[in-house]
Amino acid sequence: MKKIILLLVIFLFGFYALSALAMSSANYQINADSINSGGNLSTSTNYKTFDSIGEAFIGNMASTNFAIGEGLAPMTTYGLSLFLDSSTKNLGSVTSGTPITATTTASVTTDAWGGYDLYISENNNLKHTDAVTTIGAYSCAIASPCFWSGTGFGFTVSSGTAVEAKWGTNPSYKYAAIPTTSTLFHTKNGYSSGIDSTVVGYKLDVPSSQKAGNYTNILSYTAIAKL
Repeated sequence: MKKIILLLVIFLFGFYALSALAMSSANYQINADSINSGGNLSTSTNYKTFDSIGEAFIGNMASTNFAIGEGLAPMTTYGLSLFLDSSTKNLGSVTSGTPITATTTASVTTDAWGGYDLYISENNNLKHTDAVTTIGAYSCAIASPCFWSGTGFGFTVSSGTAVEAKWGTNPSYKYAAIPTTSTLFHTKNGYSSGIDSTVVGYKLDVPSSQKAGNYTNILSYTAIAKL
């Protein structure tokens, strides 16, 4: 995405320079023209870009108390970090018919003006040490979470900035299965100074016929900054 934006910027500045030349045809003549400013976020089915024409102020400035980057270029360069409160979660022992819960807090810091998206995935369903037996995923999908009913392993978003209404509210959260492909589950729009945290809740229940033993899997979280 950065390379595409840079190419567009170079093209637009090139267009700006050429537009200052005299232009004429059989029916008109323009001795001089000027494009002073323009640009915005543009999108279609296949692309998204933020462009700028004729920036009046560009460059970096700083003092003891502040720093600022003016113009389009600083907007396309940003920092992003994602931290989880723990690298492992022990859900403990589960008794059929009595769901157990746990949480993960995902903390994101970014100076991207558009905010960020959070994605989640798992390598496989919770798997027994026999490498064959698994605990099934919860029945609902991220696109349409549902109130807890039955068995399986699912997740919800229990708190954060502007949590989507589809996840419900305390104590009536809605749950979804964790997919094996990285999937968007929460969006935080707009700039925030400092750390922005999202709490993900897990829930697990099993049928009475579930084989006893230890089950594990690997969850992956991904944060992507939004320009």
